[in-house]
Amino acid sequence: MESTGASAEVPEADASSPQSRVASHLQRARELQRGGAGDFDAATAELETAMEAARATPYRIEFQTRVELALALGELYVHAGEMEKARRLLKEEADFTERIFQIMQATGTPAQKRAAAGGRVQVRDRARQVALVGQPAPEIKIKDWLHGEPATLADLRGRVVLLEFWATWCKPCHDMFPKLKALDEQYRARGLEVIALTRHYFARREEAASETEELALMRSLIEKPGLDFRVGVATDEGTQDLYGATGMPTLALIDRAGIVRYAHFGGGQDERFNALLTACLDEEI
Repeated sequence: MESTGASAEVPEADASSPQSRVASHLQRARELQRGGAGDFDAATAELETAMEAARATPYRIEFQTRVELALALGELYVHAGEMEKARRLLKEEADFTERIFQIMQATGTPAQKRAAAGGRVQVRDRARQVALVGQPAPEIKIKDWLHGEPATLADLRGRVVLLEFWATWCKPCHDMFPKLKALDEQYRARGLEVIALTRHYFARREEAASETEELALMRSLIEKPGLDFRVGVATDEGTQDLYGATGMPTLALIDRAGIVRYAHFGGGQDERFNALLTACLDEEI
């Protein structure tokens, strides 16, 4: 989006403009985080300064810059274990992106409407994910089980549950299947239960024009990698919304007591996830 304002005013490009100052802080924060021994405290300070400036001049900052800033600062708070700060920040920024979305729906160009919709979902979903951490996991609602015995999260209490949200059209989700298969084979005996969840989209109508055909497509996709864990089709988008899983793949890690310990879009590829998975498996209740 060229602007977050209803007038579609383009932010200034000179180095002293609010947009340029915020972008500069973002760039310095990226540089500070590079390498294995990144200075995360200094990066956080840069982003906090940037957020203060962005909130002081909210309609002079490019919308995507504001979204990037919110997500980056939220991640640094999560990295530091400051979950309340992360929750508060992301909730406030989700409210802001919702306001901009409503403004752009009424006054924006098609490009601005698309950008506002995308940014709104990004921040809203991350806010939902972070809000879940440390809370009881919302129950899953499954219409069809494509593989494995039917189960609820309540049934699996005492096991560590890893949920993956996926879709037939999502290539990164397909790429995630071998990793999930490896985790299942490595840790099932220690108490890990992997559940892959999808729902009906009819996004590939050339291959699946009906619910029956889409179910067949889903089955074919999980048969190729030879998955041996539970795969379910959710009743609707309700469970996906609760877990902030509009973007996929999204992973949620639930401990033996039924508490969410990790939730992230494209998750499972970082050291934090690996450490939390190990910790959950080592815990007893």
